[in-house]
Amino acid sequence: MKDLDIALVLVDFDDTLVDTAPRFLGARRKLFERLGALGFEHARSHVVHHQEIDPPMRRLHGFGPSRLEHSFRETYRALCAEMGVEEQPEVVTELEALGRAVAGTPPLLGGALDALARLARALPTVLFTQSGDPDYQLGCVRAAGVTDILGAERIRVCGEKTAASFREALEHFGVADPALAWMVGNSMRADVNPALAVGANAILVDVQEPWEWDNVEPIAPDFVRAGSFSDAVDYLLNGARRG
Repeated sequence: MKDLDIALVLVDFDDTLVDTAPRFLGARRKLFERLGALGFEHARSHVVHHQEIDPPMRRLHGFGPSRLEHSFRETYRALCAEMGVEEQPEVVTELEALGRAVAGTPPLLGGALDALARLARALPTVLFTQSGDPDYQLGCVRAAGVTDILGAERIRVCGEKTAASFREALEHFGVADPALAWMVGNSMRADVNPALAVGANAILVDVQEPWEWDNVEPIAPDFVRAGSFSDAVDYLLNGARRG
């Protein structure tokens, strides 16, 4: 084993440090159950929501829970229009409330905060997260205790994680060589691929039930998989062979 040359470690927040997915997945299950009870076919509801409605809602309202009341409402409206069914105002209100219910600080994943503290003591560490509502996201980050470990100056919230926003984060924190940076997160789309695209390193933290949007192919095979954020920190602190 040999030590890695590391100038900066960027850490994801949702579903890496805190358990966000169950609220979102649970809300979507309730959405599809309700739509099924109204007579809409499950497979078609799934396609309309995930492929036709939620993508433009993300562009309009960003990532995070604030878009879900819009996304759930518009999924129902699109299905009604498609099937020639009259909308029920009480159903619109019900689905909007279901979407809003996912808001709030998610619970910490086991050992995540202790692992973050270990990492921050040993290596330059920042939180790199995405949200359409930066103030909301920063509030969740503070409530989870992350700011107590890293400090507010080491938190960066972008609208969407892309290769460009990843490169901007490196520049912001003074890292000229992407090869000296590591991204740790649970999303192939938002964490691993943007890092690989700019020549940085990445660790994918596996989750049991990933969000459908995250399920894309890696753009390169040169990334590490870890069973938890704590395992990823162990990897970084203990060093590893390259190649």
